[in-house]
Amino acid sequence: MIIEALKDTKPTAFGYLLLGAAFGVLFQSLNLHWIFGILMSTLVYAGFAQFIAIPILAAQGSLFSIAIATFLVNLRHIFYGIAFLDKFKYNKFLKSYLIFGLTDESFSIINAKKPISARKYEATIIILCHIYWIIGTFIGIFMHKELLGVNINFLFFSLVALFAILTVDTFKLNKDIFSLAAGISSYIFFKVIGVKEVLFFSMLLSFFIIYFKIYLSDHDEEKNIIG
Repeated sequence: MIIEALKDTKPTAFGYLLLGAAFGVLFQSLNLHWIFGILMSTLVYAGFAQFIAIPILAAQGSLFSIAIATFLVNLRHIFYGIAFLDKFKYNKFLKSYLIFGLTDESFSIINAKKPISARKYEATIIILCHIYWIIGTFIGIFMHKELLGVNINFLFFSLVALFAILTVDTFKLNKDIFSLAAGISSYIFFKVIGVKEVLFFSMLLSFFIIYFKIYLSDHDEEKNIIG
């Protein structure tokens, strides 16, 4: 189980180590004790919301401002939680942590293995992804001095590449053309009309499109059974 989880999280490990390192480098620019950077990646674990928190902290902004920014950036996780309600209810001991640790990447990996109902596998994926992020942060914090003056913006492209890899892997396993088309079409639609929160609204629309399709399919099956 652990070997399989390690294999499935290889692309995520690469992306998280790079992005975690980028966060660690930027966090050290605040001149705060390094332990707070590690604690933030351990207890907050919010991906790009942590990057958003850095300029707010630099400007001595309030914790409330950081909380609101984090909530808005990670609002899409509501849909992840809805999709995994049945999966996580069996992990009663780890349920709270699994909800906390669910990210875009871990969601994609677990969802790709939907036919496999393995509670330990799901928990292992989430734990491993969290560890990758913490290790990446640790590396960035202690490489801060060596990377002074180096433009690290190129590291952020690793997240785009990571999403592309996970999308292709998921499609290879599920062959779900409808869901893929719904996601791409929704994104293009909101991008064209100039909506700022493109990701959130495209996910919202995709959710309702797929839900409506599933509802119609179940309704037709019920009719056939009754008939």
